[in-house]
Amino acid sequence: MTRKKIIITLCLLTLSFFVKAQDKDTEQIEQLKIAFFTEKLNLSAKEAVRFWPVYNKHNKRYEELRKNKWSNIKSKLEKIETLSQKEAEVLLDDYLAYKQARVGLREDFVNNLKAVITSKQIMMLKKAEYDFNKKLLKQYQSDKSSNE
Repeated sequence: MTRKKIIITLCLLTLSFFVKAQDKDTEQIEQLKIAFFTEKLNLSAKEAVRFWPVYNKHNKRYEELRKNKWSNIKSKLEKIETLSQKEAEVLLDDYLAYKQARVGLREDFVNNLKAVITSKQIMMLKKAEYDFNKKLLKQYQSDKSSNE
C-alpha cells in the first residue's frame, strides 16, 4: 500500500470515531473532503502544501459573499409575493450582481490555482467537488431514511 493510501486510510479510520455533534460532523466532513480531494487530484506533498491555502482562501471568500449577499436575497425571495414591481427589479439586480460576483470569484480561484496545479488537476478538482457533494448527499439521505 502506498504511503498516501495508508495516510488516507488512517485519516478515515480516525474520523470514524468522532462523536455525531454538529461541529464534529463539520470537522469530519472537512477531513473527508481533504482526503478525497488529495487522492482524486493525486496531489504530491509539495502540491498539497500550496493547494490547500488557495482552496481555503477561495472557500472563505465564497462563504463571505454568500453570507453577505445571498442571505439578503434569499430572505426577500421568501416574501416575493408581497414585493412591489420596483422592489422585485432591485432584487433581480442584486441577484445578477451576486451571480456575477460568484463568477468573478471562481475566475480568480482558477487563475490562482494555475500557479499551483495543472489545468487537468483543476478540472479534476471540479469533478471531485461534484462527486464529493453527490456522495455527501447520498450519505445524508441514507442516514435520514435509516432514522425514520
